[in-house]
Amino acid sequence: MVLAFVSDPLDEEHASGHFYHICQGVMQKEEVLPPPPGEPIICTGCGVELEMEDFMEAHLRGAT
Repeated sequence: MVLAFVSDPLDEEHASGHFYHICQGVMQKEEVLPPPPGEPIICTGCGVELEMEDFMEAHLRGAT
């Protein structure tokens, strides 16, 4: 797993969620926004490329 999707509380008016990168087994504190299609984000810590498909998969896996 390279991304975690954390949902907002459902009682908020605009509840959605946030993505966080799991770098070398540690969830980073800074939110990661999905990149434009075809332009992956490369983590400087572990070298993993985060593509739009990774964000969609994390969202489908569900909230933590």
